[in-house]
This record gives sequence, structure tokens and C-alpha cells, in this order.
Amino acid sequence: MKNLLKILFSFIIIFIYAIIAISSAKKTYKTVNKPATFKVSNFEFSHPPQAKTGSANIKILLIEPHFNEKFKYSENLIFNEFLKSFSGDLNELLTSKGYIVRGPFENFENALYSDKIESDLLLNAQIDFNLNDQNINWSGIQVLSGGKKKNAVYSTQYKIYGFFLLSGKVSLYISEPITKEKIWVKNVQLKPKKVPVTSNLLYKNLREYSSAFESDPNFANPFLISMEEYYKEILNITWANLDPNELNTLKKYTLEIRENKKY
Repeated sequence: MKNLLKILFSFIIIFIYAIIAISSAKKTYKTVNKPATFKVSNFEFSHPPQAKTGSANIKILLIEPHFNEKFKYSENLIFNEFLKSFSGDLNELLTSKGYIVRGPFENFENALYSDKIESDLLLNAQIDFNLNDQNINWSGIQVLSGGKKKNAVYSTQYKIYGFFLLSGKVSLYISEPITKEKIWVKNVQLKPKKVPVTSNLLYKNLREYSSAFESDPNFANPFLISMEEYYKEILNITWANLDPNELNTLKKYTLEIRENKKY
């Protein structure tokens, strides 16, 4: 009987140690890579202290900023949001410098004649971006597109990796508000930026990036970072070049043009 109790007691001790050993063992966790998500754009500009409203004594007819017509990615979300934010901040920038602003109007034709005749100067801002993809590589992969076994049909799709060279130019145009005759032009080159990308998705068409901008965060997010940097640079350029002292000297040309055209 005593031997039986000793054996039973030994089993209990072993069982307790086993429980302690199991509970004290380190837990292991499997790391799961979360799919990439699109970054939220943050196009912001903090302008210097605001001048008194109307202190510049210049009324500006403002047309919404636009991209060069040859830039084919203007409707993609990143660039579209960039332009909308720029339009709002440009309006605020002009007001902060003491200008009185009419607009911004989507285009010149949308402005009323009274807006044109009562304005001293017409302002257009154009941004030219260029995407150089000479350093982009296309890795081909055979993908089943139909059929089975001997009747299987494959197509080549591609992954993208490498870097773009993004560059551009800001152009500011001051014109007479009725005739649109140019009075003053400023062209400022932007510093080129390397934009490294590695696509997560496959693409059918070589050298076509519209779908990548819209569907692939690994492609779009690096561009957004560069565009946010460009945004501040472009607003600083605009702030520096639209000086009221200089623009005040241009008002006389508006009067001369109107006198010659009999407006």
C-alpha cells in the first residue's frame, strides 16, 4: 500500500512539474505581413504673416492652376489632389499678400466680363511634370490566361522595379484681364527627385503607369512623398515671385493695352 502511495505521489509531482514547464514556455507568434495601404495626402503650406486685406492695391483675376496638356497622369488621384490643394492655397497666398482676388475660375471663359474689367491683372499658374522611366525595369512573368493542360494559354505580365526621375517646372503668367495679352512671365525649374518603386501587382502594358497609380500602394506612395515635398517648394516659389512691389509696376501695362484696344 505504501509503495502504491509513493508511486501515486511521484506521478502527481511529475504532473505538476509538467504543467509548470508548459505554462512557463515562451509563446511563439507568427508574423503576418499586412497588405500595403495608400497613404493619405498631406499637401500643406504655411505662409508668412498676413498683410492687411487689400493693402497691395491690386485686384487679381485668378484662373485655377493647371498641368501642361501633355502630362497624361493629371487625372490620377495624387496629381488631382495636388492641383486642388494648390488652387486653394494659391488663393489664400494672394490674399495673405494683400491682393484682392476674383476667382479662382475654372477657366478664363467662366469669368464674367465685370470680373475682367474690374481686375488689374490676370494670373495663370501652370505646372509641368515629367516622369523619366529610363531606370525602370520590367520583370516578365507567364500567367495562365485560359484553357487547361495542353490547351493552356499563357500571357506575359510584368512587375515594375527601379526608380523614376521626377522633374518639372512652375510657370506664372501675368496678363491683361480682358485681352489675355501677356505682360510678365516667370519660369522656375524644380529640383529633380528620384522616386524608387517596386510594384506589388502585375501589369499587362509596358510603359503605362495609370493603373499602378490607382491600384498599387507600393507604386503610388513613393510618388506621394515626393509630391508633398514639391508642393512646399512650389508654394515657396510662388510666394517669392508674386511680390506686390513688382506687380504694382505692371498695372500700367494693363492701362496701356486697354487704351490701345479702346476698352
